[in-house]
Amino acid sequence: MSLIVRAAAEDVRSEDSEQLIRELSLELGLLYGGDGTAGFQQSDVETPRAAFIVARLDGHPVGCGAIRPLDDQSVEVKRMYTRPAYRRKGVAQAILAEAERLAAEFGYTNLKLQTGPLQPEAAALYERVGYYSIPIFSGDWDKVLAFQKDLVHERVK
Repeated sequence: MSLIVRAAAEDVRSEDSEQLIRELSLELGLLYGGDGTAGFQQSDVETPRAAFIVARLDGHPVGCGAIRPLDDQSVEVKRMYTRPAYRRKGVAQAILAEAERLAAEFGYTNLKLQTGPLQPEAAALYERVGYYSIPIFSGDWDKVLAFQKDLVHERVK
C-alpha cells in the first residue's frame, strides 16, 4: 500500500506551519548551533510570488518547505523539513514538486537552495530529483552546499 502525500501552499502563520518550523529550527540548531532559523522569517513568504508549503498524510502535517523570491528569475527553496517518522516516504519529493509547480506558475525560470554538509541525505535527494551543484549564492558560511534546478516552461501553441 502506497502512502499518498499531499503538499499545498498554506498560511505560514497557522498552528501546523509554526509547529513544523519550530521542529526544523530545533533540529538544525542541534546540528549546526545557533537558533536553526537559517535567516528565515515568516514574512519571507508573505510577499507576491512566494509560498509556504505543508505536506499532509491523511490530513496530518508531516513536512514543510517554502519558496521566496531571490530575483525576477530565481526563487529560493527554504525550510525543507520532514518529520523523522515520515522520512523516506516521498514527503520531501511532494514538497519539492509543489515548490517547482508554484515556481513555474509564478513565472520563475529556476529554483535555488542551500543545505549544510551535515545533511547528506538532503543533498542526495536534491541531486536525485534534478538539482545540480552551483556556487554558494547567499551568506558567508563556506561549508554550504548550493543547488539549482532549471524549470522547463511548456510553450503554448
